Amino acid sequence: MDFIASILIVLAIALAGRFLSEKLKQPGILGELVLGAIIGNIGFMMKGGELILDPVVYNIADIGILFLLLSAGLSLNLTEFKKIGKSSAVVAILGVIFPFILGYIAAIWFGFSHITALFIGSALMATSVGVNAEILLELRIIGTRLGSLIMGAAIIDDIIGVVILTILVSVVKTGYLSVWEISVFILLALLFILLAGLLTKEKVSGILDRHLAKVKLGRESLLIMGIIVALLFSLVAENIGLSLIIGAFLAGIVLGQLSFFRGLKDYMSLIGGGFFIPVFFVTIGMTFDFNAFLSLGGFASALLLVAIVGKLVGGGLGAKLTKFDNHESIGAGVAMIPRAGIELILVKLGLEYGIINTEIASAILIMVIMTTLISPPILAKILRR
Repeated sequence: MDFIASILIVLAIALAGRFLSEKLKQPGILGELVLGAIIGNIGFMMKGGELILDPVVYNIADIGILFLLLSAGLSLNLTEFKKIGKSSAVVAILGVIFPFILGYIAAIWFGFSHITALFIGSALMATSVGVNAEILLELRIIGTRLGSLIMGAAIIDDIIGVVILTILVSVVKTGYLSVWEISVFILLALLFILLAGLLTKEKVSGILDRHLAKVKLGRESLLIMGIIVALLFSLVAENIGLSLIIGAFLAGIVLGQLSFFRGLKDYMSLIGGGFFIPVFFVTIGMTFDFNAFLSLGGFASALLLVAIVGKLVGGGLGAKLTKFDNHESIGAGVAMIPRAGIELILVKLGLEYGIINTEIASAILIMVIMTTLISPPILAKILRR
């Protein structure tokens, strides 16, 4: 299918999905994901499992997730975010440990080897930052205490996932653990995060604002400048070994502290929410293969169950231990459930080196899509209270 037709279909699905969500009083992301999944499966059946969209559409979807995390960073209440840092770390760590252990046990139970079980457990650890960001932005609670906890935990979750991924890549490629490579990665990642933190300091941001005040930019130029900064941060993050979305989120936090970029959030919301971000969520939904889910049976169901229970218990317990009430703790646990990102890289790596087979890869992909589909309405219902 050519590019124009592909974009037309994706945007039509997004619009219909948002209209449906509004009628059902659900977050817009739910309609985009569900209708994307329905149309995707119809397309798969018609095309015999072939790719039904122009590949360029998926590049646009990647830009969508960057815009989404940039908007989330711009909207974040940094003061509240700093206060909640330790709590976010506890939620993230417990939200990683529980799914990993449960995933490992489930894999062993189904007769897989220990190295395969380690891969499967690792695939359950990370959380989808994008799904949480979209819901928190839509409900306008990203700057609250609970919203800051959820975003902080999701970002730390992602960083832990990248560290584990780096370790697994080192072991798989070389046959041993390269302490030097991992140490260099952790050092560079910490330096990058510390540099971003330094740029948010009041004295530093004040100096930057005084210099930027001499520059007169229109709305379009301000938007271009903000996107350039976000892409630079994302590029640095990717070259270090972190994910692009962490770079975009940090860029948003930095720019959000500068009065020069005060109007950027509204411009990003318009262009991102009106085009790029819906493309991202619709294409995520379109990757769900209903026939594969039915054919995999027991293991796929078990993997989905432990993926949900592990995050719900781990994240919820972490929030409870850091003095959040029962309702907030449940919300934090549910927010940790959706996956997307690190798991897809692990699947590719596992297949390349023969550690997992196509059936396990399909089960992991189904887990990613299902957790992304079921979490938004539940989380939105909890957060609205």
